[in-house]
Amino acid sequence: MNLRKAVRAASRGFSLLELMLVLAIIGILMSVVAINVLGAGDKAKIKASKASMDTIKQALTTYNLNHSAYPPTLETLRTVKELDPSKPLKDGWSRDFLYNLSASNKDRPFTLFSAGPDGNTGTEDDIDVWTMYEDKR
Repeated sequence: MNLRKAVRAASRGFSLLELMLVLAIIGILMSVVAINVLGAGDKAKIKASKASMDTIKQALTTYNLNHSAYPPTLETLRTVKELDPSKPLKDGWSRDFLYNLSASNKDRPFTLFSAGPDGNTGTEDDIDVWTMYEDKR
């Protein structure tokens, strides 16, 4: 009967090694999930910025067809109702899009871009309306 009590007592709990192994597995799973979730936020902001830039590019083209020139500022598109005045002209990080007219290049009569995740212009993560769908390897 002593043997039965010893077997029951040993089978009731978990060993320290088993508990540590379970905690290690949970920690690894949590780190994988955290990495995937944190990276998804920037990807969503990039996609939102690209979608907004497509809309602005279309409005710029429409304005050009109607007025035989591109507008001096993006705000003009809102004034003439080419873009919804109630929606801000901001990228995914709530920063203004950068727009300039460039008469020197007929294929790209204007520049329109977002400074990207880092907020600095002239860096590799900038999103340019003319190159945003090119494969960046």
